[in-house]
Amino acid sequence: MKNKVSVRQSSWMVLLLASMVSLPAFAHSDATRNPAEHNLTREKVGLKGFDPVAVFPEGGGAPQAGKAEFKLDYEGVTYLFASDEHRERFLQDPAKYEPTYGGWCAYAMAQGSKVDIQPDLFTISGNRAHFFVSRRAKQSFDRDIADHELRADANWKRISGEDPRR
Repeated sequence: MKNKVSVRQSSWMVLLLASMVSLPAFAHSDATRNPAEHNLTREKVGLKGFDPVAVFPEGGGAPQAGKAEFKLDYEGVTYLFASDEHRERFLQDPAKYEPTYGGWCAYAMAQGSKVDIQPDLFTISGNRAHFFVSRRAKQSFDRDIADHELRADANWKRISGEDPRR
């Protein structure tokens, strides 16, 4: 007599196997962090000392220099903030506020290169802050943000081993 497996049992088995296969990959991606590939000063300060929250609408929407009194060391990168409120907001959602591509130019990353930035040149795309080396790079990136993000995400993963910010 053959064992009969119901459709319901099959579905549960497929879901269980799928979760077992994807769980290790998910757990590994959270652990991947490579600050050596980030664009940092000698003191390991990210975003050239500018406040990563300030460029978002809730932070004022404009670049602001951070202050040493509002410093935060986050997983190998030091960030400076314009206020304690911004530092606390960052701590609530660091994945949102950290600059994409380790703080390198987003347009250059779409081409597969790490190029320095000017922290006053940025584009907010959803929950992501992209920074640029020049106005021309920003304009080029902004013409097709979705395509540039897709390519830059793949290049950042290849270069750093880190999953891109979402």
